[in-house]
Amino acid sequence: MADRARIIGIDLGTTNTLVASVKNRIPKIVPTDRGNLILPSVVALSAKGDLLVGGVAKDQMITNPHNTLYGTKRLIGRKYESRTVEELKSYFKYEIVEHPNSGDAAVMLGGRMFTLSEVSSFILKQIKTMAEQFLGGPIEDAVISVPAYYTDSQRQAVKEAGRMAGFNVQRIVNEPTAAALAYGFNRGLDQKILVYDLGGGTFDVSVLHLTGNVFEVLATGGDTFLGGVDFDNRVMDYVLDKFWEETRVDLSQSPIAMQRIKNAAEAAKIDLTLIPNVVIDLPFIAQDRRDRPLDLRIPLTRENLNALTMDLVDRTFEICDRVLEEKGISRSEIDEIILVGGQSRMPLVQQRIQEHFGKPPRKGVHPDECVALGAALLADSLGTIDAVTLLDAVSMPIGYALPNGRVRRIIEKNSIIPLVKSFRLPPPREPGSPFIEMDIFQGDSDLMVDNEYLGTLRVPAEAAGRKIDFRLNEECLLQVSVEEPTGPRRVELATRDTPEALKRELLRMAEERAQKAEQAASAPSSQQDSGLFSSIKSIFRRG
Repeated sequence: MADRARIIGIDLGTTNTLVASVKNRIPKIVPTDRGNLILPSVVALSAKGDLLVGGVAKDQMITNPHNTLYGTKRLIGRKYESRTVEELKSYFKYEIVEHPNSGDAAVMLGGRMFTLSEVSSFILKQIKTMAEQFLGGPIEDAVISVPAYYTDSQRQAVKEAGRMAGFNVQRIVNEPTAAALAYGFNRGLDQKILVYDLGGGTFDVSVLHLTGNVFEVLATGGDTFLGGVDFDNRVMDYVLDKFWEETRVDLSQSPIAMQRIKNAAEAAKIDLTLIPNVVIDLPFIAQDRRDRPLDLRIPLTRENLNALTMDLVDRTFEICDRVLEEKGISRSEIDEIILVGGQSRMPLVQQRIQEHFGKPPRKGVHPDECVALGAALLADSLGTIDAVTLLDAVSMPIGYALPNGRVRRIIEKNSIIPLVKSFRLPPPREPGSPFIEMDIFQGDSDLMVDNEYLGTLRVPAEAAGRKIDFRLNEECLLQVSVEEPTGPRRVELATRDTPEALKRELLRMAEERAQKAEQAASAPSSQQDSGLFSSIKSIFRRG
């Protein structure tokens, strides 16, 4: 096991990244080269061709928006053709492309394609350098946190980023679990806590039972498309609309103006945490039709911000309620609510928590630092006698696609990990085929198309009827093995089919069945079948 003095905990965030280390059982944040406690999760290529990471990259974002990468945590480990990536394209000024080998989303920087793991590795390399300078020696080992709602593909991509940065990634840990560690480590508690994690790009909620240094995740859920940047976008849209009403000038077509508005919107949102009124003031933002300079000056109140974002806040509590209901836990059973993520500082969020749960959130845990501190505590405990015991849970089910476009679940949501689920291999889809092929998906939907494609399992046809194991390790990473005469054989998932090919196949099946259903419209069962596949077709067209 790694030298405990040379292992760190990293919170690789959408907006900011933090690193922490433990000395004498006390975790502390490692400062950046600028003396700050946070490193902006921004990567850029300067006009001179220099790679910039962190604060220096963020500083030139306004003047160099197309070669500045930010918010990439939302893209990592996702297929280019996924609905999420399609929606994100309009948010970012940099170019998002499809990687020719994997079909994953990738980005362009200075005319060169980079995978999202490579982009994250640049941030992690900077973290490694900072930590080594501060701690006075080489560091090879790390624990890295990820959102609880990350899929297997996203977790694998983060682990690969760590490897590229020169780390031996000892563990991937869920962010809410790390936050719970920062709250409860060595406190001898016996509590049910709810971790409300509203960060820059994602929302996670986990319910844990803390008993001494045993941290058991009872239920988890989240939304990887809900975070602080969505609050910023609401303010940006408000500012753009107001400026249009006043001047009839559309600023959305100017990358520099949009970057200035983005920065101002985020700053105004933060200011409204402490004061009731702000003015977003951006001089010389544009020119009118007569080439006269135009200033942007728009007041924004906390009430305005609340009205603009109330539905986003409400969505977080819908997820909280769903997570509690899935495990039959009542709100009154929750002893403490722990806030994580900068957006959780919003007064509206804290007010709604008080109203929803009947108790105020716990204020003794730093919302920005607790994930990195918890990751460092876990790192420090690895291999020790009094190690922390984490009983984490699967955030989304895993299963394989059926011929009708649905998914047969093998591993259910909220199952405690590590675990193994076994079943017998079915015969090949087509009689006489030399191979059994199974498309593996992860997600909450019963429909294949709404879930994340993890890969395709391909084994010889003679394996039909043999036992197959789906194994999730303590990092919630999937391993598949098939029973052989000589013992279990691990099988790698191949990305043989891209999501587009799978979509086309399911759309073809949907159209065929819809046509048959129309011909037999008088039969009730056919009417139901037609309705089902019509809905699948509409899903494809939206995606």
